[in-house]
Amino acid sequence: MRAGNKATLVLCDRRWFPIRTQYVLIFGLILLIAPIALLYFANLYIFPDVPWAELQARLLSKLATTDWLNALFKRLDILVMTLLLAGQIIYLFRAQKLERLTLSSAGIQYTSPLPEMLKRIKPDWYMRWDQLKKIELGTLYGTARHPNFVLMTFTSATEKHRIRPGLWIDPKNYPQPKFHFSLKHASMTQSNEEVLKSVMESEVAVYISEVVPNITIDSALAQAETQTSLEKNPHGRISIAIIFLLIIYSVIDFVIEPESYVDNPANFAYFYIAAGIVGAAVSAIWLYRSTLVNAEKAGLALLIGVLVSVAMVPGALRINALTDSRGPVKYDYYVIQSSDGVVLRPLVEGMPVIDYFAHNKFWNKFGNDETYQVLIRKGGLGFYQFNSSTIVDEIQHFDKQ
Repeated sequence: MRAGNKATLVLCDRRWFPIRTQYVLIFGLILLIAPIALLYFANLYIFPDVPWAELQARLLSKLATTDWLNALFKRLDILVMTLLLAGQIIYLFRAQKLERLTLSSAGIQYTSPLPEMLKRIKPDWYMRWDQLKKIELGTLYGTARHPNFVLMTFTSATEKHRIRPGLWIDPKNYPQPKFHFSLKHASMTQSNEEVLKSVMESEVAVYISEVVPNITIDSALAQAETQTSLEKNPHGRISIAIIFLLIIYSVIDFVIEPESYVDNPANFAYFYIAAGIVGAAVSAIWLYRSTLVNAEKAGLALLIGVLVSVAMVPGALRINALTDSRGPVKYDYYVIQSSDGVVLRPLVEGMPVIDYFAHNKFWNKFGNDETYQVLIRKGGLGFYQFNSSTIVDEIQHFDKQ
């Protein structure tokens, strides 16, 4: 297989092609929304009773303390959305400057815009023309609706890479589009013939046809592979094993864990959400280099993230206990009979109230001035937990007498 002599062609993704108006719109939108969002968040979660007229002065004074950080981290969803928006804007600028598809007589090379520490998410790759077994055009949905949705798959004996050829253009010859605003809906559906013609006229397809004529581009526009056999794929097998291990751990540790939350576990949802996001992100980075299709990679990463969140319900108790430098301490509690159950009220000021147990004859032996000792710890995660299994064992032993 011999490539012809042709100048190297460096292409960029036209979605990120520099448009000055785009810069102005993005920064203008951020400058407009940011202060409004900050004031809204402050009014909703930090100063719910302060009138809007006084809010700015109160907010500035509050920023001098660290309390607002605690409030922000407890609203993890807002923090994550803010970080995602900032990350998307940073990625857009880096893509305009760094992301490139380079075609030469030797082969095709993709340059990722991500920094080195994040290259595993979207890595650089290179494939020589003499390594190629086939080039295929495919769609994700079975029918071609628009050139931007067509995938070009490069397959060798050991690798498979995909690009969207309709999005790559030569910035030297591409006329910079003018910004215009219209309420008229633009059609995103074209016939198969129109889509195929547009794709075959793309800079990528034309270059390959001229430089490597011995490689035929399969233009049947068949549906691209959307699933693989997970049990036959190494990453798939490991992912399935991780999923089962997380399920088994969640069930077993929830049953055998001797300690329980003092407060409602739902109050610590930000722990579970943060763990789930980290689990999904790490899984996505690991799965990205696999040969699984994108839908399976995303589905497995999302499922692992959800299961990590579930596993953190008992897991947070374990982490809190392991990071407790003092160990569990016995505290005296009054036993209060209420209409909803038994409430344990602490003698020591500042300790939490335990509203955990239902009515039982066991509690009737404690008078108003008598106390009951509870083993409580406060670990590195900052919340209280108590040894509930010891109390449950005492109640069951009392019932058997």
